[in-house]
Amino acid sequence: FLLIGESTYNPKVHFDGKQSNVAELNLPSSLQPQANRIVKIFDMIKFIENDWRRGGEHESVYMGLATIHESQMKSTLQHARTEDDYAPTMAQVEQVSAEKGGATLIAAGLLIEGRLTRAKMAYLEYLGFGLQLLDDLQDVKEDMKNNHRTIFTQTLAEDQTLDAPTARLIQYCYCKPAFETFSDDQRTVSDRKTGVTLAEYIRVSMMMFSIVLILEAASQLQEYYSKEFYRELSSLSPVTFKDLKPARIEERVWAIVRNQRL
Repeated sequence: FLLIGESTYNPKVHFDGKQSNVAELNLPSSLQPQANRIVKIFDMIKFIENDWRRGGEHESVYMGLATIHESQMKSTLQHARTEDDYAPTMAQVEQVSAEKGGATLIAAGLLIEGRLTRAKMAYLEYLGFGLQLLDDLQDVKEDMKNNHRTIFTQTLAEDQTLDAPTARLIQYCYCKPAFETFSDDQRTVSDRKTGVTLAEYIRVSMMMFSIVLILEAASQLQEYYSKEFYRELSSLSPVTFKDLKPARIEERVWAIVRNQRL
């Protein structure tokens, strides 16, 4: 309902940021405990409507948000339940992971630009799936405790090591299409000698950063790898796994980003 438009939507009204009245939402009793959170969601959508009007050329913004909601609903299929012996299949887990990761970045891109070319959507979907898998690798131990099945925990549930899915994730990050220049990427040139665009430089940098995060996550999961594969992974690391384990690279990077002042 939020994403397809409120009945009171007025494109000429600018939301001033003042919190809406919860009572006006007429929420059913089952949702009353979450009323404060729900009203914030309503207001968040109003902020988005300030920038991107509904019903026109920017309707894809709201379609992107709806897709996130749909993929998050599907993610409940990833939770194994012992009470009724339910466990998802690897095919289900792969599909949900791909949809959830891709939908998230596409929606983010739409919120920033209002519209996306097919090339940009394809790249964001590709990148989103990779980041989702990276996040899943980082959360293996927590997901195991919660019976949450990802490609990695499902692999462990099937009594296999994480060798194969981790190798595929590294290969995915190195995938050739990620290095190709898309037709709509004819913008700022970062290196005049090679003709590499700034966007392409950023993509390559992100790929290298992703590999480091994969190695950092893997360094803390030694018990789930074969000795040979773990040793091979450690040889790829720019520093020893002993030093990489406590590095908390992603946490440090986000701390730097949050502390930036525009």
